[in-house]
Amino acid sequence: MVKTSSIVAAILAASVSVAYAQVAPTQTPPAPAAQGDASVDKNLNKNPDNKALQNADKKVEANEAKAAEKRAERKEAKKKEARKEAKHEHMERHEKMERPAKPERPAR
Repeated sequence: MVKTSSIVAAILAASVSVAYAQVAPTQTPPAPAAQGDASVDKNLNKNPDNKALQNADKKVEANEAKAAEKRAERKEAKKKEARKEAKHEHMERHEKMERPAKPERPAR
C-alpha cells in the first residue's frame, strides 16, 4: 500500500511539474501600439479617404508620443530617486546614548 501511494505521488508530482513548466515562446508578440499602428497604416493605404482611419492614425501617433514622454519621465524619476538614495547612504548617523543600567529592585 505504501509503495503504490508513493508511486502515485511521484507520478502526480511529475505531471504537475510538467504542466506548470514554462515554455519559451517561439516569437515575442508585438506591442499593442505597434500592432495598432501597423493595422491602421495598412487599412489607411487601402482606403486613404476614410476619415475614421485618418483620425485613428493621428490618435495612435499621439498615444505613442505620450507613452514616450511618460517613459522619459519615469526614467528621470528613477535617476532622481537613485541620486537621493546615494545621498542618504553616505550620511552618517549619530550614535544613540547607552542607557544606564537599572538598579536591582529590593526584595519584597
